[in-house]
Amino acid sequence: MNLENYVIFKGTKDGVTILFHADAPFDVLCEQLEKKVQEAGKFFDNVKTSLAFKGRTFSEEEEQKLLHIITEHTTMEITFLKTENNELVQLTTLLEKEMAPHNLTKFHKGSLRNGQKIEFDGSIVLIGDVNPGAELKATGNIIVLGHLKGMAHAGCNGMTEAFITAVYMAPVQLRIGDIITRFPEENKRGPKSPEYAFVQEGQIFVMALS
Repeated sequence: MNLENYVIFKGTKDGVTILFHADAPFDVLCEQLEKKVQEAGKFFDNVKTSLAFKGRTFSEEEEQKLLHIITEHTTMEITFLKTENNELVQLTTLLEKEMAPHNLTKFHKGSLRNGQKIEFDGSIVLIGDVNPGAELKATGNIIVLGHLKGMAHAGCNGMTEAFITAVYMAPVQLRIGDIITRFPEENKRGPKSPEYAFVQEGQIFVMALS
């Protein structure tokens, strides 16, 4: 493969996808990414978009380096970042954390229909689906053991350390603290693995759970 094709930018209706060669050395990918971002000139400046890394799994440190290259050479405002990291955390670990005695957690069994809403001062664990038009709002974390297709707002008192996770994540809107993002349409189609959304450096990241 031509070295130039180790990093490929692809525009979609939902934002920008960066395809990384699966076997290329990481330093080569960094060099190619920096070169292509620089060549793009002002194309990405002041652009508000979602961003997806595809083609391979990166460590958290590697993801941060790639993001640094992009933010160093552009004024792109990234509203949503999707990666293919499958090693972040186990769903069972998240549940154990929420079930700890010092955490206030509301458990709800059953799906929410259009117009239904659950608000709780603490975390919410819902066993069922959150359908379009339904809403979850918690000052803590939100865990959905089913499909999340409505709206979810974790850390609604401003706690950006909160997270949202679901067996199938395809919400109309995600909100953590004061940060809001709409889920890209391309992530609402087809079978998926459980995913986990959290805030880092003012952006919402979504990663697959192991």
